[in-house]
Amino acid sequence: MIQKKFLISISLLCLLSSCRYEEGPFINFTPVKDRIRGQWKVIAIEKNGTSTTTEYPSIAEAHNNFFSFYASEMLSISYIDDNIWCEINGTYEFSSDKKKIIAAFSDKTNSYKRNYEIIKFKNKELKVKFTDEKNNKWVLEFSQIYSFLSYGM
Repeated sequence: MIQKKFLISISLLCLLSSCRYEEGPFINFTPVKDRIRGQWKVIAIEKNGTSTTTEYPSIAEAHNNFFSFYASEMLSISYIDDNIWCEINGTYEFSSDKKKIIAAFSDKTNSYKRNYEIIKFKNKELKVKFTDEKNNKWVLEFSQIYSFLSYGM
């Protein structure tokens, strides 16, 4: 009887530990499209495998900027440019397999369409990677400031 309970426990642990996006042993039953809803801050950037605080893929994707993801699939990015607070709007959607965030936005000079591949999406952490038009490989790491789930946004 004890062996049977042990085998069932081990089987459940193995099953639950195979969750996508490094969710760990406890399954988050909130759909990924709902968990993204909220305001996220860029807390770390890597360019071609090297951590940087002075380089960024676009002014909108710089360190300490805020990305707000809404239920309507609207994306709002807030940042400071030449001591002026800027906010730009764009759109986002998940790929059909939920492994990428496809975002479109424009800053004051350029338009971007990014295919952010999700590396990590756990609790209040989001880490994505993409390759830009100059073939640089970027990693952006976000921390969730607050969630919009309880507000229906």
